Amino acid sequence: MALILLGAYALLIVWTGMAAQRRHTVMEPSAAADAFYVNNRTGNAWGVGFSIIVSCVGASATLGIIGLAFMAGTPAFWWLGAGAAGLALLSLLLARAVRRSGAYTLPHTVETLLGSQARPVIAAVIVVAWTAILAAQFSALTKVLGSITAFTPFTCLGIGLLLIGVHTMGGQAAIMRTDRIHAFILVLSLALMLAWLTHHNPGWLTSVRIEAVNNAFPVDKLLYFLVVVGANYVVCPMLFGRLLSAQDERSAVAGGLIGAGGLMVCAALIVAVGLACKGLIPADTPGDAVLTAVLSGVMPPWMHVVVSFALISAIVSSADSCLVTAATVGSHDLLGNTSVAIRRLCVLALGVAGAGVSLWGKGILGFLLMAYDIFACGVAMPCFVGLVLPKGRSIQAHFACAAVIAGGLLGIAAALTEERVYNYTGMAVSALLAYAGAFVRQRESQAALTE
Repeated sequence: MALILLGAYALLIVWTGMAAQRRHTVMEPSAAADAFYVNNRTGNAWGVGFSIIVSCVGASATLGIIGLAFMAGTPAFWWLGAGAAGLALLSLLLARAVRRSGAYTLPHTVETLLGSQARPVIAAVIVVAWTAILAAQFSALTKVLGSITAFTPFTCLGIGLLLIGVHTMGGQAAIMRTDRIHAFILVLSLALMLAWLTHHNPGWLTSVRIEAVNNAFPVDKLLYFLVVVGANYVVCPMLFGRLLSAQDERSAVAGGLIGAGGLMVCAALIVAVGLACKGLIPADTPGDAVLTAVLSGVMPPWMHVVVSFALISAIVSSADSCLVTAATVGSHDLLGNTSVAIRRLCVLALGVAGAGVSLWGKGILGFLLMAYDIFACGVAMPCFVGLVLPKGRSIQAHFACAAVIAGGLLGIAAALTEERVYNYTGMAVSALLAYAGAFVRQRESQAALTE
């Protein structure tokens, strides 16, 4: 039964991607590019909001955060809570300017502020970071597929690559077409899981302690989530892609706020599921394995199948967004070629790269934190500085490049050593270099006027 459902789901997803590809083939080049990059800019507020929710709630918010809640309790809320706060800031402060730019990607959006020389550097950092996030999705998908089939992990990884890769070749048009369905499945499945777990383990409700921090989740970790993770939602190439797909500025702002509210609801549901798992499986179960252990060892077969397919839906909807983000930035900002063949080749190459990185075995949250470290330090801060500068000011290109490189290197150091000081130092250095570049540019302009 599970294999039949898996096959039907895979056919639906693959058919959606291939249908979009066929439409792109007969379009004019400019129309095909609009469809692939920004869904022809036709998204209304609810469409943008639902797409944001399912794009953000993937592996981290299913297997990852449930495991974190199982081990650390209610502070696990901050994983998505910090993201929701960052998304709200993006919606209120920057969404109108982002949509007004008429760009295709984040590097394209900030090019006039940071200079054309910084654009490929920013694009390279995004491609690396989002490939790591994609690896987290592949890692999660392999675990879930393995729990409902007799396939080996390598076979499950191959199925995931085929499923996500073919679907994503249709671009934003294919992805946003299925996101409302994925959003409905996600919320319904989380509520169903919570109801079943509460029925079989009602004691978790009376044992919950509402805490912002505790011994398993200290203040320094909360600060990391609010600053580093939150920054990745304020300036995020995946979220910029959704805002740029909105039909107008008002829809971009409203869609972002709907997405932020949806993330808060999902955060509460997911944390509750993780808490409800306590007492049903051994306390020393690894975080990444908590939900799969409950599915295979506690829930009845029918519930196992239903929840597993809901998880697959959530992970696929996030993975395709990660892959299309990396592929659009790679093809448009690095290669400078918007042909259909190049875009599809980028999807294929980066999909294979993400699947390969997932074999590293760093773990779901490990991959995500690594990507966030690199992006927040190397890209988020200088882009944010550029976007909030007073009108008429921009950052001198050499300073922008220096900010991205210096911040990115410190972000890599943070990812490799897990020392938080590199995170905060990297963000501060990149922000200061970017701001200094704006000041130098202004001084140069004033000097030219007096000559």
